[in-house]
Amino acid sequence: MDLWLKLLAFGFAFLDTAMFVTGQATSPTQGAPGMKTTPLTLSADTATSTVAIPNPAHSSSPAASPPRISNSTTRDNASDGPTTFTVPSSLTTSASIFSTAALSTIAPTTPKPSCEEKYMDIPVNYTYTYNENSKTYSVMFASDVQCDSQDCAKMLQNLQECEHRTVNLSHSSCVPPFKQILLETPPDPTKFKLEDCVQPEKANTSLCLRWENSGNFSCDEGKLRYSFQCADKNSTPIGRVFPYGGKPIKPTKEKEFGVENLDPQHTYTCSSQVFYNYRAFASGNKTIETDFASPGTPQDIECSNKSSQEGHVTWKPPNSVFHKFFLCYRSDGDPECVTLNESLTSYDLKQLKPYTTYHVTLHASVKGKAERNGTKAKCDFRTNAAEPSKVRNIHVSRKTDNSMTVTCTPPTDLNGPPGNYVLKSLIGDSEKKTYLNETCNFLVKDLSYSTEYTFQVYYKNGQFHGAPESASHSTSYNSHALIIFLIFLIIVTSIALLVVLYKIYDLHKKRSSNLDE
Repeated sequence: MDLWLKLLAFGFAFLDTAMFVTGQATSPTQGAPGMKTTPLTLSADTATSTVAIPNPAHSSSPAASPPRISNSTTRDNASDGPTTFTVPSSLTTSASIFSTAALSTIAPTTPKPSCEEKYMDIPVNYTYTYNENSKTYSVMFASDVQCDSQDCAKMLQNLQECEHRTVNLSHSSCVPPFKQILLETPPDPTKFKLEDCVQPEKANTSLCLRWENSGNFSCDEGKLRYSFQCADKNSTPIGRVFPYGGKPIKPTKEKEFGVENLDPQHTYTCSSQVFYNYRAFASGNKTIETDFASPGTPQDIECSNKSSQEGHVTWKPPNSVFHKFFLCYRSDGDPECVTLNESLTSYDLKQLKPYTTYHVTLHASVKGKAERNGTKAKCDFRTNAAEPSKVRNIHVSRKTDNSMTVTCTPPTDLNGPPGNYVLKSLIGDSEKKTYLNETCNFLVKDLSYSTEYTFQVYYKNGQFHGAPESASHSTSYNSHALIIFLIFLIIVTSIALLVVLYKIYDLHKKRSSNLDE
C-alpha cells in the first residue's frame, strides 16, 4: 500500500510539471484548464502532507482523473471539495523538487526596445516626381513607422529640392526615446546631365565622362558624390572602376571619369550615378564608340620623271580604314599639297621646274571626331633638263681703243647641269668670233678701230642653250697713230717756221748791207 501511494504522488508531480512545460499551468497551484484544483500544502516538519488533486467530476479528460485511493484518509462524501490524503515525507520531498524544476522553465517577459535603437539604420527612400506643374520629392521608409505620430507617407510629400526636415520616428513596437532623423532632399536630378568630355585628339584610345550642372541649387555641393562604371562589349570592366578584386570603388567627389589606352573603334557601355548624402538621386548611361585609329602607311611608293616639267607617283593603299590621301611635294621651298580620293593609286605632278630634285610625301587620313594622319611614305625624283633662261643685265664697256669688256648676271633658271657662258661678237650680221667662259665676264681684244660691234651672250647647260641676250658698242679710233701724226706735224711745222725765220733773217741782213752801201 505504501508503495502504491508513493507511485501515485510521483505521478501527480509529473503531471503538474508537464502542465508547466506545455503552458497549461501558470503556477504550481494551478491545474489544467477546466480543472478545479486545491492548494498544495507541504509541511517540512511532519511525516505526511496534504496534496490537492483534480476532482474527477471537473476533469475535461478521462486520463486526467486518477483512481480514488484511500489510505488513512478522511473523505467528505457530501461535497465535491478536494480529496486529501497523507503521503510519507520522503515522497513529498521528491514531489517538491520536481515542481521546483518545472517552475524554473518559465521565460521572463521581453521588454520593448527604444525606437532610437530599433530604427538606428532605417533606410530612407527619396522618390522624385516630375510633371509640368511641379518637381517634388516624397520620402518613404522601409518600415511601417510614424513620423511625429502621423502617417509618414502623407506627411512627407511634395518636398522641394534641398529641403531640410527633422522628424521623430515611432511605432507601437518600441518605446521612447524616438529616433530623430534629419531628412535632406537631393537637388533636382533634371539639373544634372552626363556629358562626353573626351578630347577629339584622344577619342580613338580614351573615353571621358563628366556630370554637368545646368542650374543653381542650395544643396551643399560638398555632399555630392559620383560613381562610374564602364565595360566593353564582353562586359569586362575597364578603367579604375574595379581596381581591387572586382569590387566597385566607393562614390567619390570626382565628377569626371576617364579611361585611356583603349582599342580604337570599340564600343563601351558606361553607367553613372550622382549621390547626395550617399543616396543616389540621378543616373545616366552612355554608349561610347572610340574613334578611328590612325591609318597605316601607303605601300610601295615610287616616283619618276615624265619630262622636264612633269613627274609621276604610284603607290598601294594601306591595310586600314582611311578616307583620303594627302600628297605633298617640294624642291627647296614650302611644300605644295593636294588632296586625293581614297580610290587613287597614282598621280601626275605638273608644272614642275626642269632639272630639279623633288621630295614627295604621301600619307592617308581618316576623319572622325578629329582628323588623324598616318605615317608618311617618301620618295624623290628629278625632272629632266631644259633650256636655261636668258642671262640678265648684260653690260659692255670699252677698255682700250680696240678692246671691250662684256659682263652679265647669270640666268634665273639654269635648268640643267653646270655649263658655260657663250659670247659672240658680230659686225652687222656677220659673226666674227665666239668666246666661252665659266663666268659671265669676257674681255674682247683686237677689235677693229672705230667699228660698232654687237655682242650676244647666252648660257649653255650640259644639254641645252638658252636664248641670247644682246648689247652693242663701238670701238674708238687709233689714238697712238694720231699722236705720232701730231708729233710729226709739230716737227714739220717747227722746221717750216725755222726756215721762215731764216729767210726773214737773211732778207733783213741783205737789206742792211744795201743801206750801208
